[in-house]
Amino acid sequence: MLRAHRERQKKLLPLFSPELRATRMAFAKGIWDLFLVFTLVFWISICFLYGAGYDTMRHIKDSTFIFRNFDNSQAANDLSSMIIAGFEDPNAPLLKVYTGSEKYDSVAAIKDAVWKGKAWGAVIVNDGFGKQLEQALNEGADYEPTSAVTLVTEESRHYFKVIIVNKAAQTVLTALEGPFSQQMFQKMVAADGANATRVIDQANANALITPFSYAVDNVAPYHFDMSMYILSVTLSLCMVVGSFIPSNMWKSIEEPFYKQVRITHVIALRAFVNIIWAAFICIQATGIVFAFHGPLWSPSTRDFFAMFAIFLLNTLSFTFFIDCMQNWVHPRFLLGGYFTTLFVNIAAAVFGPELNNHFFRILYAVPFNNSGLILRTLLTDGSYNKLNFAITINVLWTLVWWLGSTFLIARKARRVYEGRMLMANVPPPAPPAVALEKDAAHSPTNSAQSEYLSSATASSGTTPSPSESDISARMRSARARKSNDTTSDIEIEDM
Repeated sequence: MLRAHRERQKKLLPLFSPELRATRMAFAKGIWDLFLVFTLVFWISICFLYGAGYDTMRHIKDSTFIFRNFDNSQAANDLSSMIIAGFEDPNAPLLKVYTGSEKYDSVAAIKDAVWKGKAWGAVIVNDGFGKQLEQALNEGADYEPTSAVTLVTEESRHYFKVIIVNKAAQTVLTALEGPFSQQMFQKMVAADGANATRVIDQANANALITPFSYAVDNVAPYHFDMSMYILSVTLSLCMVVGSFIPSNMWKSIEEPFYKQVRITHVIALRAFVNIIWAAFICIQATGIVFAFHGPLWSPSTRDFFAMFAIFLLNTLSFTFFIDCMQNWVHPRFLLGGYFTTLFVNIAAAVFGPELNNHFFRILYAVPFNNSGLILRTLLTDGSYNKLNFAITINVLWTLVWWLGSTFLIARKARRVYEGRMLMANVPPPAPPAVALEKDAAHSPTNSAQSEYLSSATASSGTTPSPSESDISARMRSARARKSNDTTSDIEIEDM
Protein backbone atom coordinates (compact mmCIF):
# COMPACT_ATOMS: atom_id res chain seq x y z
CA MET A 1 0.00 0.00 0.00
CA LEU A 2 2.87 2.35 0.86
CA ARG A 3 4.52 1.54 -2.44
CA ALA A 4 1.30 2.32 -4.33
CA HIS A 5 1.00 5.61 -2.47
CA ARG A 6 4.54 6.55 -3.44
CA GLU A 7 3.87 5.64 -7.03
CA ARG A 8 0.86 7.96 -7.06
CA GLN A 9 2.98 10.70 -5.52
CA LYS A 10 5.56 10.28 -8.26
CA LYS A 11 2.87 10.68 -10.89
CA LEU A 12 1.35 13.77 -9.26
CA LEU A 13 4.60 15.42 -8.22
CA PRO A 14 5.39 16.82 -11.70
CA LEU A 15 2.09 18.71 -11.65
CA PHE A 16 3.34 20.75 -8.69
CA SER A 17 6.84 21.36 -9.94
CA PRO A 18 8.05 24.98 -10.10
CA GLU A 19 8.41 24.71 -13.87
CA LEU A 20 4.62 24.32 -14.25
CA ARG A 21 3.72 27.18 -11.95
CA ALA A 22 2.94 29.50 -14.87
CA THR A 23 0.67 26.85 -16.41
CA ARG A 24 -1.17 26.34 -13.13
CA MET A 25 -1.64 30.08 -12.67
CA ALA A 26 -2.91 30.49 -16.23
CA PHE A 27 -5.40 27.65 -15.72
CA ALA A 28 -6.65 29.10 -12.43
CA LYS A 29 -6.96 32.56 -13.99
CA GLY A 30 -8.94 31.13 -16.89
CA ILE A 31 -11.34 29.34 -14.53
CA TRP A 32 -11.79 32.52 -12.49
CA ASP A 33 -12.43 34.62 -15.59
CA LEU A 34 -14.96 32.09 -16.83
CA PHE A 35 -16.75 32.04 -13.46
CA LEU A 36 -16.75 35.83 -13.18
CA VAL A 37 -17.95 36.51 -16.72
CA PHE A 38 -20.77 33.98 -16.71
CA THR A 39 -21.88 34.97 -13.21
CA LEU A 40 -22.25 38.53 -14.43
CA VAL A 41 -23.97 37.33 -17.60
CA PHE A 42 -26.41 35.21 -15.58
CA TRP A 43 -27.38 37.95 -13.16
CA ILE A 44 -27.63 40.70 -15.75
CA SER A 45 -29.79 38.48 -17.97
CA ILE A 46 -32.02 37.39 -15.08
CA CYS A 47 -32.38 40.97 -13.86
CA PHE A 48 -33.55 42.16 -17.25
CA LEU A 49 -35.84 39.21 -17.91
CA TYR A 50 -37.37 39.29 -14.44
CA GLY A 51 -37.34 43.04 -13.92
CA ALA A 52 -38.92 43.90 -17.28
CA GLY A 53 -41.98 41.81 -16.45
CA TYR A 54 -42.01 42.10 -12.67
CA ASP A 55 -45.13 43.28 -10.82
CA THR A 56 -46.89 45.27 -13.50
CA MET A 57 -49.67 46.07 -11.02
CA ARG A 58 -47.24 48.24 -9.07
CA HIS A 59 -47.17 50.62 -12.06
CA ILE A 60 -50.81 50.17 -13.09
CA LYS A 61 -51.51 53.87 -12.64
CA ASP A 62 -49.12 54.61 -15.51
CA SER A 63 -51.79 53.19 -17.82
CA THR A 64 -54.59 55.64 -18.64
CA PHE A 65 -58.20 55.01 -19.65
CA ILE A 66 -60.52 57.51 -21.29
CA PHE A 67 -63.97 57.84 -19.73
CA ARG A 68 -66.95 59.54 -21.37
CA ASN A 69 -70.66 59.50 -20.54
CA PHE A 70 -72.72 60.03 -23.69
CA ASP A 71 -76.06 59.66 -21.89
CA ASN A 72 -77.53 62.44 -19.72
CA SER A 73 -80.09 60.34 -17.83
CA GLN A 74 -80.13 60.02 -14.07
CA ALA A 75 -79.24 56.33 -14.24
CA ALA A 76 -76.25 57.09 -16.46
CA ASN A 77 -75.06 59.83 -14.10
CA ASP A 78 -75.34 57.50 -11.11
CA LEU A 79 -73.41 54.80 -12.97
CA SER A 80 -70.75 57.31 -14.01
CA SER A 81 -70.19 58.35 -10.40
CA MET A 82 -69.79 54.73 -9.35
CA ILE A 83 -67.34 53.99 -12.20
CA ILE A 84 -65.19 57.04 -11.40
CA ALA A 85 -65.08 56.07 -7.73
CA GLY A 86 -64.29 52.46 -8.60
CA PHE A 87 -61.26 53.41 -10.72
CA GLU A 88 -59.77 55.27 -7.76
CA ASP A 89 -58.72 51.88 -6.43
CA PRO A 90 -54.87 51.60 -6.38
CA ASN A 91 -55.11 48.37 -8.39
CA ALA A 92 -57.06 50.00 -11.21
CA PRO A 93 -55.78 52.01 -14.19
CA LEU A 94 -55.85 55.80 -14.13
CA LEU A 95 -59.21 57.05 -15.40
CA LYS A 96 -59.31 60.41 -17.18
CA VAL A 97 -62.84 61.86 -17.39
CA TYR A 98 -63.79 63.74 -20.55
CA THR A 99 -67.56 63.97 -20.00
CA GLY A 100 -68.71 67.37 -21.22
CA SER A 101 -65.31 68.13 -22.79
CA GLU A 102 -64.77 69.09 -26.40
CA LYS A 103 -62.01 66.50 -26.60
CA TYR A 104 -63.06 62.98 -27.51
CA ASP A 105 -66.62 64.08 -28.18
CA SER A 106 -67.54 60.97 -30.18
CA VAL A 107 -67.11 57.22 -29.95
CA ALA A 108 -65.06 57.24 -33.14
CA ALA A 109 -62.64 59.81 -31.70
CA ILE A 110 -62.18 57.72 -28.55
CA LYS A 111 -61.53 54.55 -30.54
CA ASP A 112 -59.05 56.39 -32.71
CA ALA A 113 -57.17 57.60 -29.62
CA VAL A 114 -56.94 54.04 -28.30
CA TRP A 115 -55.93 52.80 -31.76
CA LYS A 116 -53.05 55.27 -31.91
CA GLY A 117 -51.86 54.42 -28.40
CA LYS A 118 -52.82 57.68 -26.70
CA ALA A 119 -54.62 55.62 -24.05
CA TRP A 120 -54.57 51.97 -23.04
CA GLY A 121 -58.35 51.76 -23.27
CA ALA A 122 -61.61 53.56 -22.75
CA VAL A 123 -64.85 53.19 -20.79
CA ILE A 124 -67.92 54.58 -22.56
CA VAL A 125 -71.46 54.91 -21.15
CA ASN A 126 -73.48 54.55 -24.34
CA ASP A 127 -76.10 56.99 -25.47
CA GLY A 128 -79.66 55.79 -24.76
CA PHE A 129 -78.66 53.59 -21.82
CA GLY A 130 -80.97 55.38 -19.32
CA LYS A 131 -84.00 55.33 -21.59
CA GLN A 132 -83.65 51.62 -22.41
CA LEU A 133 -83.19 50.72 -18.74
CA GLU A 134 -86.22 52.75 -17.70
CA GLN A 135 -88.42 51.06 -20.31
CA ALA A 136 -87.20 47.63 -19.25
CA LEU A 137 -87.85 48.30 -15.55
CA ASN A 138 -91.23 50.03 -15.93
CA GLU A 139 -92.70 48.30 -18.97
CA GLY A 140 -90.82 45.01 -19.16
CA ALA A 141 -89.29 45.82 -22.57
CA ASP A 142 -86.48 43.71 -23.94
CA TYR A 143 -83.14 44.71 -22.53
CA GLU A 144 -79.52 43.74 -23.15
CA PRO A 145 -77.29 44.66 -20.16
CA THR A 146 -74.06 44.70 -22.23
CA SER A 147 -75.43 47.62 -24.28
CA ALA A 148 -74.97 49.92 -21.29
CA VAL A 149 -71.15 50.26 -21.27
CA THR A 150 -68.44 49.64 -23.85
CA LEU A 151 -64.89 48.81 -22.79
CA VAL A 152 -62.57 49.74 -25.66
CA THR A 153 -59.24 47.90 -25.71
CA GLU A 154 -56.28 47.53 -28.03
CA GLU A 155 -54.25 44.34 -27.55
CA SER A 156 -51.53 45.04 -30.09
CA ARG A 157 -49.86 47.58 -27.79
CA HIS A 158 -48.43 44.74 -25.78
CA TYR A 159 -50.08 41.39 -25.21
CA PHE A 160 -48.94 40.60 -21.65
CA LYS A 161 -49.27 44.12 -20.31
CA VAL A 162 -52.63 44.73 -22.00
CA ILE A 163 -54.03 41.54 -20.48
CA ILE A 164 -53.13 42.80 -17.00
CA VAL A 165 -54.49 46.30 -17.60
CA ASN A 166 -57.71 45.09 -19.21
CA LYS A 167 -58.28 42.56 -16.45
CA ALA A 168 -57.92 45.32 -13.86
CA ALA A 169 -60.46 47.48 -15.69
CA GLN A 170 -62.89 44.58 -16.11
CA THR A 171 -62.56 43.74 -12.41
CA VAL A 172 -63.68 47.25 -11.49
CA LEU A 173 -66.68 47.17 -13.84
CA THR A 174 -67.74 43.67 -12.81
CA ALA A 175 -67.57 44.63 -9.14
CA LEU A 176 -70.00 47.51 -9.76
CA GLU A 177 -72.76 45.37 -11.28
CA GLY A 178 -74.15 44.20 -7.92
CA PRO A 179 -74.10 47.58 -6.09
CA PHE A 180 -75.68 49.35 -9.08
CA SER A 181 -78.43 46.70 -9.25
CA GLN A 182 -79.24 47.21 -5.56
CA GLN A 183 -79.26 50.97 -5.98
CA MET A 184 -81.64 50.84 -8.94
CA PHE A 185 -84.00 48.40 -7.17
CA GLN A 186 -84.15 50.56 -4.06
CA LYS A 187 -84.97 53.61 -6.16
CA MET A 188 -87.72 51.72 -8.00
CA VAL A 189 -89.25 50.52 -4.75
CA ALA A 190 -89.08 53.99 -3.19
CA ALA A 191 -90.72 55.55 -6.23
CA ASP A 192 -93.54 52.97 -6.22
CA GLY A 193 -94.50 53.37 -2.61
CA ALA A 194 -92.42 50.55 -1.17
CA ASN A 195 -94.31 47.94 -3.20
CA ALA A 196 -91.47 45.61 -4.09
CA THR A 197 -93.76 42.88 -5.45
CA ARG A 198 -95.24 45.09 -8.14
CA VAL A 199 -91.78 46.35 -9.13
CA ILE A 200 -90.59 42.78 -9.60
CA ASP A 201 -93.67 41.77 -11.58
CA GLN A 202 -93.56 44.65 -14.05
CA ALA A 203 -89.80 44.77 -14.62
CA ASN A 204 -87.74 42.83 -17.16
CA ALA A 205 -85.81 40.17 -15.26
CA ASN A 206 -82.51 40.91 -17.01
CA ALA A 207 -82.81 44.62 -16.31
CA LEU A 208 -83.74 44.03 -12.68
CA ILE A 209 -80.95 41.54 -11.91
CA THR A 210 -78.22 43.11 -14.07
CA PRO A 211 -79.13 46.68 -14.98
CA PHE A 212 -75.73 47.23 -16.50
CA SER A 213 -72.84 45.20 -17.87
CA TYR A 214 -70.19 45.88 -20.47
CA ALA A 215 -69.10 44.70 -23.90
CA VAL A 216 -65.44 44.58 -24.91
CA ASP A 217 -64.52 46.22 -28.23
CA ASN A 218 -60.98 45.23 -29.19
CA VAL A 219 -60.00 47.67 -31.94
CA ALA A 220 -56.72 45.86 -32.72
CA PRO A 221 -56.69 42.13 -31.90
CA TYR A 222 -53.24 40.81 -31.11
CA HIS A 223 -52.20 37.87 -33.27
CA PHE A 224 -50.74 35.89 -30.41
CA ASP A 225 -49.93 32.79 -32.42
CA MET A 226 -48.10 34.91 -34.98
CA SER A 227 -46.54 37.75 -33.05
CA MET A 228 -45.13 35.78 -30.13
CA TYR A 229 -43.51 33.40 -32.57
CA ILE A 230 -41.86 36.32 -34.34
CA LEU A 231 -40.70 38.07 -31.18
CA SER A 232 -39.43 35.07 -29.23
CA VAL A 233 -38.07 32.89 -32.05
CA THR A 234 -37.61 34.61 -35.38
CA LEU A 235 -35.79 37.73 -34.20
CA SER A 236 -33.52 35.60 -32.02
CA LEU A 237 -32.90 33.19 -34.90
CA CYS A 238 -31.95 36.01 -37.24
CA MET A 239 -29.69 37.50 -34.59
CA VAL A 240 -27.88 34.24 -33.83
CA VAL A 241 -27.63 32.77 -37.32
CA GLY A 242 -27.45 36.01 -39.25
CA SER A 243 -24.97 37.76 -36.94
CA PHE A 244 -22.92 35.25 -34.94
CA ILE A 245 -22.06 32.86 -37.78
CA PRO A 246 -20.47 35.38 -40.19
CA SER A 247 -18.64 37.10 -37.36
CA ASN A 248 -17.10 33.82 -36.19
CA MET A 249 -16.26 32.95 -39.79
CA TRP A 250 -14.30 36.18 -40.15
CA LYS A 251 -12.60 35.48 -36.86
CA SER A 252 -11.08 32.29 -38.28
CA ILE A 253 -10.02 33.53 -41.72
CA GLU A 254 -9.33 37.23 -41.27
CA GLU A 255 -5.60 36.93 -40.51
CA PRO A 256 -4.56 36.19 -44.13
CA PHE A 257 -6.72 39.08 -45.29
CA TYR A 258 -5.22 41.46 -42.78
CA LYS A 259 -1.68 40.56 -43.84
CA GLN A 260 -2.13 40.25 -47.60
CA VAL A 261 -5.10 42.45 -48.63
CA ARG A 262 -5.55 46.19 -48.41
CA ILE A 263 -7.60 47.47 -45.50
CA THR A 264 -10.24 49.08 -47.72
CA HIS A 265 -10.72 45.79 -49.54
CA VAL A 266 -11.07 43.93 -46.24
CA ILE A 267 -13.75 46.34 -45.01
CA ALA A 268 -15.65 46.24 -48.31
CA LEU A 269 -15.52 42.44 -48.48
CA ARG A 270 -16.72 42.04 -44.89
CA ALA A 271 -19.64 44.44 -45.45
CA PHE A 272 -20.62 42.69 -48.69
CA VAL A 273 -20.54 39.19 -47.20
CA ASN A 274 -22.36 40.29 -44.02
CA ILE A 275 -25.19 41.93 -45.98
CA ILE A 276 -25.59 39.00 -48.39
CA TRP A 277 -25.62 36.48 -45.55
CA ALA A 278 -28.08 38.54 -43.47
CA ALA A 279 -30.41 38.90 -46.47
CA PHE A 280 -30.24 35.16 -47.13
CA ILE A 281 -31.13 34.29 -43.52
CA CYS A 282 -33.89 36.92 -43.28
CA ILE A 283 -35.57 35.70 -46.46
CA GLN A 284 -35.69 32.20 -44.99
CA ALA A 285 -37.04 33.49 -41.67
CA THR A 286 -39.73 35.51 -43.43
CA GLY A 287 -40.67 32.49 -45.51
CA ILE A 288 -41.01 30.36 -42.37
CA VAL A 289 -43.25 33.00 -40.78
CA PHE A 290 -45.49 33.13 -43.82
CA ALA A 291 -45.64 29.34 -44.10
CA PHE A 292 -46.84 28.93 -40.49
CA HIS A 293 -48.90 32.09 -39.97
CA GLY A 294 -52.02 31.89 -37.85
CA PRO A 295 -55.63 31.92 -39.11
CA LEU A 296 -56.25 35.54 -38.04
CA TRP A 297 -53.78 37.03 -40.48
CA SER A 298 -53.87 36.98 -44.27
CA PRO A 299 -50.45 38.24 -45.40
CA SER A 300 -49.83 39.98 -48.68
CA THR A 301 -46.75 40.62 -50.82
CA ARG A 302 -46.38 44.01 -49.15
CA ASP A 303 -46.32 42.32 -45.75
CA PHE A 304 -43.61 39.93 -46.94
CA PHE A 305 -41.22 42.65 -48.04
CA ALA A 306 -42.03 44.84 -45.03
CA MET A 307 -41.29 41.98 -42.62
CA PHE A 308 -38.13 41.09 -44.55
CA ALA A 309 -36.92 44.69 -44.23
CA ILE A 310 -37.60 44.64 -40.46
CA PHE A 311 -35.63 41.42 -40.02
CA LEU A 312 -32.78 42.64 -42.22
CA LEU A 313 -32.37 45.94 -40.39
CA ASN A 314 -32.44 44.18 -37.02
CA THR A 315 -29.91 41.54 -38.15
CA LEU A 316 -27.48 44.04 -39.67
CA SER A 317 -27.54 46.09 -36.48
CA PHE A 318 -26.40 43.07 -34.48
CA THR A 319 -23.92 41.96 -37.14
CA PHE A 320 -22.04 45.25 -36.97
CA PHE A 321 -22.34 45.30 -33.17
CA ILE A 322 -20.71 41.87 -32.92
CA ASP A 323 -18.00 43.01 -35.34
CA CYS A 324 -17.24 45.84 -32.93
CA MET A 325 -17.02 43.42 -30.03
CA GLN A 326 -14.74 40.99 -31.86
CA ASN A 327 -12.33 43.72 -32.86
CA TRP A 328 -12.24 45.49 -29.51
CA VAL A 329 -13.22 43.20 -26.60
CA HIS A 330 -10.89 40.62 -25.08
CA PRO A 331 -11.82 37.07 -26.19
CA ARG A 332 -12.74 35.92 -22.70
CA PHE A 333 -15.61 38.45 -22.62
CA LEU A 334 -17.01 37.77 -26.09
CA LEU A 335 -19.32 34.86 -25.33
CA GLY A 336 -20.64 36.56 -22.20
CA GLY A 337 -21.29 39.71 -24.19
CA TYR A 338 -23.21 37.72 -26.81
CA PHE A 339 -25.51 36.08 -24.27
CA THR A 340 -26.11 39.30 -22.35
CA THR A 341 -27.03 41.16 -25.53
CA LEU A 342 -29.40 38.39 -26.60
CA PHE A 343 -31.23 38.16 -23.25
CA VAL A 344 -31.57 41.93 -22.85
CA ASN A 345 -33.14 42.14 -26.30
CA ILE A 346 -35.48 39.23 -25.62
CA ALA A 347 -36.62 40.95 -22.41
CA ALA A 348 -37.31 44.14 -24.37
CA ALA A 349 -39.27 42.32 -27.06
CA VAL A 350 -41.36 40.10 -24.79
CA PHE A 351 -42.11 42.47 -21.89
CA GLY A 352 -41.42 45.95 -23.27
CA PRO A 353 -40.45 49.12 -21.40
CA GLU A 354 -43.96 50.23 -20.38
CA LEU A 355 -45.44 49.77 -16.90
CA ASN A 356 -41.97 49.12 -15.50
CA ASN A 357 -39.51 50.74 -13.17
CA HIS A 358 -38.12 53.89 -14.77
CA PHE A 359 -34.74 52.18 -15.14
CA PHE A 360 -36.21 49.91 -17.81
CA ARG A 361 -37.02 52.87 -20.01
CA ILE A 362 -33.61 52.17 -21.53
CA LEU A 363 -35.38 49.32 -23.35
CA TYR A 364 -36.87 51.95 -25.65
CA ALA A 365 -33.42 52.07 -27.27
CA VAL A 366 -33.07 48.28 -27.67
CA PRO A 367 -33.43 47.05 -31.29
CA PHE A 368 -35.70 44.10 -30.43
CA ASN A 369 -38.22 46.42 -28.76
CA ASN A 370 -38.40 48.68 -31.79
CA SER A 371 -38.57 45.75 -34.19
CA GLY A 372 -41.48 44.46 -32.10
CA LEU A 373 -43.25 47.82 -32.33
CA ILE A 374 -42.87 47.81 -36.11
CA LEU A 375 -44.14 44.23 -36.37
CA ARG A 376 -47.20 44.95 -34.22
CA THR A 377 -48.09 47.93 -36.37
CA LEU A 378 -47.66 45.77 -39.47
CA LEU A 379 -49.77 42.89 -38.14
CA THR A 380 -52.65 45.14 -37.08
CA ASP A 381 -52.61 47.35 -40.19
CA GLY A 382 -51.46 50.48 -38.42
CA SER A 383 -52.41 50.40 -34.74
CA TYR A 384 -50.10 51.88 -32.08
CA ASN A 385 -48.10 53.45 -34.88
CA LYS A 386 -44.58 54.28 -33.65
CA LEU A 387 -42.90 53.63 -36.97
CA ASN A 388 -41.02 56.93 -37.16
CA PHE A 389 -39.49 56.44 -33.72
CA ALA A 390 -38.77 52.72 -34.05
CA ILE A 391 -37.28 52.82 -37.53
CA THR A 392 -35.16 55.86 -36.69
CA ILE A 393 -33.69 54.17 -33.59
CA ASN A 394 -32.82 50.96 -35.42
CA VAL A 395 -31.33 52.80 -38.40
CA LEU A 396 -29.20 54.92 -36.07
CA TRP A 397 -27.95 51.83 -34.23
CA THR A 398 -27.07 50.18 -37.54
CA LEU A 399 -25.13 53.22 -38.74
CA VAL A 400 -23.34 53.70 -35.41
CA TRP A 401 -22.22 50.06 -35.19
CA TRP A 402 -21.24 50.00 -38.88
CA LEU A 403 -19.05 53.07 -38.48
CA GLY A 404 -17.61 51.70 -35.25
CA SER A 405 -16.85 48.31 -36.78
CA THR A 406 -15.22 49.95 -39.81
CA PHE A 407 -12.91 51.99 -37.58
CA LEU A 408 -12.06 49.06 -35.30
CA ILE A 409 -11.41 46.68 -38.20
CA ALA A 410 -9.06 49.18 -39.85
CA ARG A 411 -7.30 49.81 -36.54
CA LYS A 412 -6.87 46.13 -35.82
CA ALA A 413 -5.68 45.39 -39.37
CA ARG A 414 -2.95 48.02 -39.08
CA ARG A 415 -1.78 46.70 -35.72
CA VAL A 416 -1.76 43.09 -36.91
CA TYR A 417 0.14 44.06 -40.04
CA GLU A 418 2.70 45.96 -37.94
CA GLY A 419 3.02 43.06 -35.49
CA ARG A 420 1.66 45.02 -32.51
CA MET A 421 -1.44 42.87 -32.03
CA LEU A 422 -2.47 39.26 -32.46
CA MET A 423 -5.78 38.22 -33.96
CA ALA A 424 -7.13 37.62 -30.43
CA ASN A 425 -7.10 41.37 -29.61
CA VAL A 426 -4.08 40.99 -27.31
CA PRO A 427 -0.52 42.28 -27.82
CA PRO A 428 2.04 39.72 -28.97
CA PRO A 429 4.42 38.22 -26.40
CA ALA A 430 7.78 39.89 -25.95
CA PRO A 431 10.41 38.38 -28.30
CA PRO A 432 13.20 36.41 -26.58
CA ALA A 433 15.89 38.54 -28.22
CA VAL A 434 17.42 39.70 -24.91
CA ALA A 435 17.83 36.16 -23.64
CA LEU A 436 19.49 35.09 -26.90
CA GLU A 437 21.97 37.93 -26.73
CA LYS A 438 22.92 37.03 -23.14
CA ASP A 439 23.48 33.41 -24.12
CA ALA A 440 25.48 34.43 -27.17
CA ALA A 441 27.88 36.48 -25.03
CA HIS A 442 28.89 33.33 -23.07
CA SER A 443 28.77 30.71 -25.81
CA PRO A 444 31.32 30.46 -28.65
CA THR A 445 28.91 28.42 -30.72
CA ASN A 446 26.03 30.86 -30.27
CA SER A 447 28.42 33.72 -31.01
CA ALA A 448 29.41 32.11 -34.23
CA GLN A 449 25.81 31.40 -35.14
CA SER A 450 24.74 34.98 -34.41
CA GLU A 451 27.73 36.27 -36.41
CA TYR A 452 26.73 34.14 -39.33
CA LEU A 453 23.02 34.98 -39.07
CA SER A 454 23.72 38.70 -38.90
CA SER A 455 25.92 38.53 -41.97
CA ALA A 456 23.31 36.42 -43.75
CA THR A 457 20.55 38.86 -42.82
CA ALA A 458 22.55 41.83 -44.03
CA SER A 459 23.15 40.24 -47.41
CA SER A 460 19.73 38.63 -47.82
CA GLY A 461 18.33 41.59 -49.69
CA THR A 462 20.84 41.33 -52.58
CA THR A 463 21.91 37.66 -52.70
CA PRO A 464 19.84 34.52 -53.06
CA SER A 465 19.25 32.30 -50.02
CA PRO A 466 22.03 29.73 -49.53
CA SER A 467 21.33 26.02 -49.41
CA GLU A 468 21.46 23.95 -46.22
CA SER A 469 24.88 22.50 -47.10
CA ASP A 470 26.31 25.99 -47.61
CA ILE A 471 24.93 27.08 -44.27
CA SER A 472 26.50 24.10 -42.49
CA ALA A 473 29.87 24.71 -44.17
CA ARG A 474 29.91 28.36 -43.23
CA MET A 475 28.99 27.62 -39.62
CA ARG A 476 31.83 25.05 -39.36
CA SER A 477 34.31 27.56 -40.75
CA ALA A 478 33.13 30.20 -38.30
CA ARG A 479 33.62 27.80 -35.39
CA ALA A 480 37.10 26.92 -36.67
CA ARG A 481 38.11 30.56 -36.87
CA LYS A 482 36.85 31.12 -33.36
CA SER A 483 38.80 28.12 -32.10
CA ASN A 484 42.00 29.29 -33.82
CA ASP A 485 41.62 32.76 -32.35
CA THR A 486 41.25 31.32 -28.84
CA THR A 487 44.30 29.06 -29.31
CA SER A 488 46.49 31.85 -30.57
CA ASP A 489 45.59 33.95 -27.55
CA ILE A 490 46.62 31.19 -25.20
CA GLU A 491 49.93 30.66 -26.99
CA ILE A 492 50.79 34.32 -26.80
CA GLU A 493 50.14 34.31 -23.08
CA ASP A 494 52.38 31.25 -22.60
CA MET A 495 55.21 32.88 -24.43
